[in-house]
Amino acid sequence: MFEVFVLAIALSMDVFAVSIGLGSKKVANAEKLFIKAVAYFGFFQGFIPLLGYYSGKG
Repeated sequence: MFEVFVLAIALSMDVFAVSIGLGSKKVANAEKLFIKAVAYFGFFQGFIPLLGYYSGKG
């Protein structure tokens, strides 16, 4: 269980760093960037652990 907690912390720190970088950009349409970032982060944060689980289960 400890490994899952450490993985969750590492993933959240990665997304936090990217979010800081995106937030510091000056863009004309911030809502569009926000929606894109949420969609990409949500997809990959859910998909990559599932991919690892199923590839390791084999």
